[in-house]
Amino acid sequence: MSKHHHHAEPGKPAKAAAEPADSHADAEAEALDPAALKSENAKLATQLAEAERRLKDADEQVRQYAGAFDKAKREFDAAKDRIAREYERNLKRDQTKAVSGLIGVLDTLDRSLDSVKGKDGDAFVDGVRIIRNQFDAALAAMGLLRFDGMGEIFDPERHQAVTTMAVADPAQAGRVIHSVAAGCIFGDEVVRPAMVVVGQGSDSDTSDTLN
Repeated sequence: MSKHHHHAEPGKPAKAAAEPADSHADAEAEALDPAALKSENAKLATQLAEAERRLKDADEQVRQYAGAFDKAKREFDAAKDRIAREYERNLKRDQTKAVSGLIGVLDTLDRSLDSVKGKDGDAFVDGVRIIRNQFDAALAAMGLLRFDGMGEIFDPERHQAVTTMAVADPAQAGRVIHSVAAGCIFGDEVVRPAMVVVGQGSDSDTSDTLN
């Protein structure tokens, strides 16, 4: 039995080979279809716009959070400073009250020693003097400053005039010429003015100053 070979005619592609080629060409044509490309571009543009919108929203939210944080921090710092100042004021007020209460004790010791002047060497008097000096040193360590005002121009913030005394020297008019009791300063506050005698000249200016 003889075998017959079928050959395609020259110039004509075989039918079986033509089908895959046609399918590939159709896919390329579809991929290059302007309508499909336009639709795909529109879809990508929409996705890009949505991503940009979300990024903008995220940036705005970050700015809002940062602003809220800065505001909260400023309010916290202001509250902390206010509490610290209030604490300092309360502490100073309490300290001033405590120190002011002790000034009277020191005055009593001073008056006791004034009443026994000339009795140096007496064991009791010397003991009281030692106590007085220790007490004065303790108050000074706490920040109490005592002053007599001698020679100062009368200042109602620092001095309390118990009386006036005529002076021959015009330069002494209106000045403290005698201290009856020391004044006290605690911190930057005069907690007790010095009790003083003020010099008075021949005119009435001094009396006006004391008033």
